[in-house]
Amino acid sequence: MNPRISAIATAIATVLALSTTLPAQAQSSATSVSQDDAAGSVIGRVKESTRGVYLDGARVTLDGYQAITQRDGGFRITGVAPGRYRLMVDYIGYEPQEVEVVVGESRGASIEVTLRSTVAIGDATDLDRVNVRGSRDAQAMALNQQRSSVNYMNVVSADLLGQFPDNNIAESTQRIPGVSIERDQGEGRYVTMRGAPKEFTTVSIDGVQLANPDAGSRGVELDTIPSDVIAALEVTKAITPDMDGDAIAGNINIRTQSALDRDGMTLRASAAMGRFELGDGDNERYNATIGNRFGTNDNIGVLFSASHSRQGRFTDNVETTYERFDDGRIMPTSVEIKDYEGTRTRTGITGRFDFRIDPGNLVYMVASDARFKDHEFRDNLIIEMDRHTDESTQTIGNVRATFDKELRERTYDKTIRTFNLGGEHFAGDDWKFDWQASHSKATKETTPRDQYIFRSSVRPQMDYDYTNFDFPTWAILDQPDAPATGVNLPEEWFAFRRLNQRYEYSEEKETGFRVDAERGQGFLGDSGTIKFGLRARLRDKSFDDERRRNGNAADFAALGITMSDMLCSDLGPSNNFDYFLAGRRFCRDIFNRYAGPLQASANHVRLIPDSISGDYTASEDVHAGYVRLDAHWDELTMVAGLRYERTSTEGQAIEFNEDTEEATLQSASRDYGDALPSLHFRYELNPDSIVRASYSTALNRPDFMQTVPYRTIGELDTSPVAEGNPDVKAAYAHSLDLSYERYLRPLGLVSVAAFYKRINDPLFIATSSEDIGGGLRRQVTRPENGEKGRVLGLELAWQQTFDFLPSPFDGLGIYTNYTYADSSAELPFGEGSTELPGTSRNNYNVALAYDKYGLNARLAYNHRSKFIQSFDVDSPELNVYWGDRSSLDFTVSYALTRNWRLFGEVNNITDTRQVRFQGERSRVLELEGFGRSWLAGVRYEF
Repeated sequence: MNPRISAIATAIATVLALSTTLPAQAQSSATSVSQDDAAGSVIGRVKESTRGVYLDGARVTLDGYQAITQRDGGFRITGVAPGRYRLMVDYIGYEPQEVEVVVGESRGASIEVTLRSTVAIGDATDLDRVNVRGSRDAQAMALNQQRSSVNYMNVVSADLLGQFPDNNIAESTQRIPGVSIERDQGEGRYVTMRGAPKEFTTVSIDGVQLANPDAGSRGVELDTIPSDVIAALEVTKAITPDMDGDAIAGNINIRTQSALDRDGMTLRASAAMGRFELGDGDNERYNATIGNRFGTNDNIGVLFSASHSRQGRFTDNVETTYERFDDGRIMPTSVEIKDYEGTRTRTGITGRFDFRIDPGNLVYMVASDARFKDHEFRDNLIIEMDRHTDESTQTIGNVRATFDKELRERTYDKTIRTFNLGGEHFAGDDWKFDWQASHSKATKETTPRDQYIFRSSVRPQMDYDYTNFDFPTWAILDQPDAPATGVNLPEEWFAFRRLNQRYEYSEEKETGFRVDAERGQGFLGDSGTIKFGLRARLRDKSFDDERRRNGNAADFAALGITMSDMLCSDLGPSNNFDYFLAGRRFCRDIFNRYAGPLQASANHVRLIPDSISGDYTASEDVHAGYVRLDAHWDELTMVAGLRYERTSTEGQAIEFNEDTEEATLQSASRDYGDALPSLHFRYELNPDSIVRASYSTALNRPDFMQTVPYRTIGELDTSPVAEGNPDVKAAYAHSLDLSYERYLRPLGLVSVAAFYKRINDPLFIATSSEDIGGGLRRQVTRPENGEKGRVLGLELAWQQTFDFLPSPFDGLGIYTNYTYADSSAELPFGEGSTELPGTSRNNYNVALAYDKYGLNARLAYNHRSKFIQSFDVDSPELNVYWGDRSSLDFTVSYALTRNWRLFGEVNNITDTRQVRFQGERSRVLELEGFGRSWLAGVRYEF
């Protein structure tokens, strides 16, 4: 058995075994006050009474002094004169507490405050019922963290995200205002924020930016990370000077769980099984978390969390490519009818060690490993269309058709690993020091990637009809053995064309160091702090692509078989959408059975241009320093600061001349610096009404492959050229944010936020014409900067629990948000303007929830409107768009006891399909269907 799966199974078994012997968690609402050695200081922690979870974001006030609790519930107020005080603790969703505190001449005070949920107050006669409404407490924690933030951000707890049927981190983020996702075969992969390209969003774990397994983009493939190994998602939309500057759209920080987040032992586990409707594939998910506190003062925390899922996914897919001809007509030129059958496994393991040496010193270590493996078979019938008749149009026409039938088997294995060692230290009453050393490594390996291709010797005339552009028809003419309609072609038409073999490997590593110092300041405002620090990020990236091919018909004939011998009737025929019939599918073992002799042949040759022209190595070192000033005046808080980042890049790639077959190693380097000022204001109209205004700057560095000096040259002087551009600039953005939030008691939020981003030097892949002398020109495609761009929009959000309604309706709740985004950017060379990739004008979520009597149910609807994916500079009317997509999902759970819960999930209830098109909806580039899925299981939590 795989060691990772074994570890997860062992963890789940341990949880279940321990659950039979552990006593029930004590319900305590006591508040304790004791003396502390630090004169003039009041330190303490705030927790909730049900599970002993420490509360992040609680507001603590003491005679004009104010503090906000951190993730361990801790707070610290210094410079307090001797005397007797009333300390107030306020936390939305919980009853406020008032405690008397005495500060002596030579000693301070240490205090621990325990709060009870407003639901617990109302249901005090039924403690079991209190425990089974824990999702409300999770929502309260997230809202309080958001309320206490100076800059604009959204916080969503893992417990709340657990109420949505999401498979990975990418899908979890789509529930957050302003966040949308790009999908692969129906499953979330990339994250975009506020209508900006995916490369404008950074992703981190506990503040450590993730290395990226994707060789061609800075957009992190978040389908790699399970959604079960996190404590919360923190989405920062207006960055502060102490944050990394490469986040024009914002930063998504995945916060891991800590054993010090609560009293006592942490035990959670779940197991679920189900099916995918399309293809009847397995749908399994398991996770477990085990943690405890040790030491004489319970000051050491160790926590281990693991997750594993397995999905047998089938996808129906049909793709048609359109091209513009010299006479201006736009017509279809190729069709691919694809059957995808694959198994996706996702495994995540996180371990965390925390050592609170004393109230003023903490050392922690976090290690995480996420792996995503996708083993896939793709049956494909390809129709190439040429020699369009003069009467042919985009909708109806006649062509000569060439048919290929193929099977591709490929497995890609992605990993993201992070290691993080850090500390937090107070020195005296004034100074605080933070430090962190980290390493992140991501890999993506594709092996095997084998492909059999068979081509029809018959090239008949064929009529096409795209009147129904989602479901077109084709009719083969003048071939007696051809089907009357459709493309279920005679197998004897096909003969061996080639066997392709490919291997890909990409790797990215980042080593980071950070040190921060903070102390109180009294020269601006009634109180405040000044903070400064240094940061280094050292990143290396490489990509290797190897391709081989055997196209020798004699080698295949020596096997003594035909294509028909490689097809299996027991798999069932290709039947895309119950409409596109493409005949029998290939047996899944044909590479094991028949590829060996072909690969051992001398005719199995390396494709040198394809194997070396895309390879590259690159490095990027970023050194940064910053200063941040925080100042408070009664209800007003200001954060101002400046960050400076110095970037040094180096890259190597091979330039290959296909005419001379010469390969030349090319190198390039560049150094540049950026100053990144920011200014944030937070004003409390009252404790529950907050206005924020921000000005911030950020940048987006080009993708690694875009800056390496690769160059591919065709056989002729006039052949098109593709190349990198080491001189391409980083995009630089000025951002304005304005928001209003009204926090609703006992638990809820209504908010509105407006944003505007001015982007200098936006990046595009552009094609231009190059003069090569003698009156000749050739097309060159490479990264180029446009002059400017902008993104503007509006976010609306409303979430609320309706506790004020009479029973049983007091269990109702709503979670809904809407984002409008509009973008534009000027293309290079004065070729007009366009929207930025990833900008959907309208995004919204609506979720209706019920949480009472042990029942928790949520019906969630998500919608994203169309957005542009890629540009055709020569023919803008053929730009590629993703169409509108909506999904309706449902989750339900029921508490059997205080600790045990049954749950179920249904995804894509409306069987929504995914559509890409070229320029207009009638030119469907891709129609994809993946069906519904469901699972049911059991969950344990202590």
